[in-house]
Amino acid sequence: MLKRRFFSMKKSLFFLFLVIIALLVISCKKTDITPAYLLLSEKDFEDCIEDDLVKFNKAHEKNYDEEQFNAIRQQSFKDVLVSINGKELGYWKLPCKIPLLPNYSAQNNIRIIPCTRVPKTSLTTVPYYFLQPVERFFDLEKGDTCEFKNVKFEYVSGIDFPILETFSKTTPFKPLDTIFKAPMEIVYNQEMKKNVGTVVLDGSEKFFNVVTSYIYLNGYGVRQYWEMYYKCESGEVVTYLDFQNTVTNVHQQDMYILPATDGWKKVYIDLTDVVTWACGSADRVSVRLGMRGYKTSDSQKATFYFENVKLITMYAPY
Repeated sequence: MLKRRFFSMKKSLFFLFLVIIALLVISCKKTDITPAYLLLSEKDFEDCIEDDLVKFNKAHEKNYDEEQFNAIRQQSFKDVLVSINGKELGYWKLPCKIPLLPNYSAQNNIRIIPCTRVPKTSLTTVPYYFLQPVERFFDLEKGDTCEFKNVKFEYVSGIDFPILETFSKTTPFKPLDTIFKAPMEIVYNQEMKKNVGTVVLDGSEKFFNVVTSYIYLNGYGVRQYWEMYYKCESGEVVTYLDFQNTVTNVHQQDMYILPATDGWKKVYIDLTDVVTWACGSADRVSVRLGMRGYKTSDSQKATFYFENVKLITMYAPY
């Protein structure tokens, strides 16, 4: 009897041992996670905005001319937000080769949207909300590489440009007062092959301070960016907003310091939170854009160039 029980226990232990071995073999079996790839280049985003003026004006009920439309289309995106089948893959700096784990048995929906970075901050990247994402479907095999060629983004409905300055004839920026006498003038720029806004600090002039006229901006529920190209090799610029709630109540809010550059640079300044705060309980607030510039201490002369200054707004759900 004892002998029979011993053999029965031995048999059970043997089967338990086999089960454990089988589980170990299954758990050690490697899962094939060979990815496919999405390839995006900076060149693909150099001319990535819809290029049909008639279609744009009709869709947004505007009457922009060719020069204004080209200014609207001029962008400089360096980052993208990528999703596949509804799952975000994060922010990527162009150019990039992004590994994908798609559904190899069906079409995959890949979605991209351009992004911008907060000036002087390399870690804060946000989607450029004013453009509709581009989506495309791909059949993919392991190791495949797919590309977005001829990307054309369209602006969302409801956008507006309270300021759209090309400097072809006028400049909205004037000296703040008689203390800051250096004006912004329109000068033909050989590099850009067009007129640009120009401020020159020479001799004893060390600073300039120029502002636009006051315009009304709505607050809560509106996204708004200040965008422009600028260039200065021997000076810096402080961007700021002036808010005027009454004739005597003026508040100046510094935004970002734009550092010296070694060429033309595009800057995107998100005004949304600041304008919402300035409105308070009111629906809108009177605002003007301002720039204070100064030359570096070891420079005898500093020339500041500005081109394609835009203020873009749109209503957006929060």
